[in-house]
Amino acid sequence: MKKFGISAALVALLVGVAGISTPSRAETGQVAVVFTKGGFIIGVGGGEGVLILRGKRYPFTVSGMSVGFTIGASTTKFVGRALNLKGPASIEGSYAAGGAGAPLLRAPEPFSCRTATA
Repeated sequence: MKKFGISAALVALLVGVAGISTPSRAETGQVAVVFTKGGFIIGVGGGEGVLILRGKRYPFTVSGMSVGFTIGASTTKFVGRALNLKGPASIEGSYAAGGAGAPLLRAPEPFSCRTATA
């Protein structure tokens, strides 16, 4: 009888803990962006992208600028995952990216992202 009481208490404890914990609401989406930039010393750029989340497509635009060694123009396609999303608006915001295409110092390149539906 004592074993039954201990077992019942353990089951009740496990059910209580399972009832208190909440499932994670964060999701992962697929992202594809085409970004074109050009300039001389100061570069500006922009592009378009799409976030695929829960089977729906959410278009968005990106824009940005860079300061440093910039001569010419380029188009780049980025494909990847967006993590910890609570919805399509989670991807909005200002981001900073850095890169180097030459052995010279280059300033970070801030850019912003805004969904078309927000």
